[in-house]
Amino acid sequence: MNLLKDNYQKITITVLLLLLAFFSISKLFDAFSFDTFGERYTEQGLTRSLAAFGIAKGLNGLISVVQGTEVAVEPIGVGVILTPGQILDPVNDLIERFSWVMLICTTSLGIQSILLSIFSSYYFSITVALTLFLLVLFIWRQPRASAELKNILYRLAIFLIILRFFIPLMAITSEALYKAFLEPTYIESKQQLEQSNTTIANLSDNKKINKEAADKSWYEVMSSSIDSAMESLDVDRYYEKLKLEADNLTSHIIDLIVVFTMQTILFPLIFIWLSMRLIKANFSFRFVS
Repeated sequence: MNLLKDNYQKITITVLLLLLAFFSISKLFDAFSFDTFGERYTEQGLTRSLAAFGIAKGLNGLISVVQGTEVAVEPIGVGVILTPGQILDPVNDLIERFSWVMLICTTSLGIQSILLSIFSSYYFSITVALTLFLLVLFIWRQPRASAELKNILYRLAIFLIILRFFIPLMAITSEALYKAFLEPTYIESKQQLEQSNTTIANLSDNKKINKEAADKSWYEVMSSSIDSAMESLDVDRYYEKLKLEADNLTSHIIDLIVVFTMQTILFPLIFIWLSMRLIKANFSFRFVS
């Protein structure tokens, strides 16, 4: 009983170090591992960013086509050529910038995936585990080593712990942030972008049909059904629909930029900054006097 009481701190630190050593190599035994969750969440983030990037590129191409569409109308014999698709020009510029943001976010996730693979590799995991086991021996056999050697080992062990676990922990906490606050915004905005993609494509197809109707003579137009004639001349309605889609796209693209910037750029930068502060504090602090 006195042994436990007298060595309470050593026992607590030893248990903690052994647990860290186990988690470091747990992936090698297909046991519970932070790396498994980190890889899964990083892969999910990559899938989301690639999906958003693909939608943005598709919209960019579609809007470029719509912008170049000319509508020829001949009310009472007077020819007028309109390009209502130009209202989407500011949105197209925003989508191009969004594509660049998504490329940066996808690259960030790719780098995280590579770093996770490096720091969870077989050799690095074994190195961390062996270092922690050696540190446990130093804790229980302090008289046999110099204070300077202990300081070096302590600092090395903590440095390796930070490198080993900060990427999977960052991926897990980033996914938790996404699930708690960002997922509803992402789902809604992604669905709206897909719906706008379909709507603009349908408007473009309809206007091609209407353009054919507008190219007919006034006698042929009047000979057609009244609904068809009115639709061929109703450019204002086409303009309003494009304006509505432009407003929707602008709002939801900005929402997606916020979601991906926070999850894949801002949060990792904060996490890396905290890790660097820990590393700096580790190398400037003497664990053994």
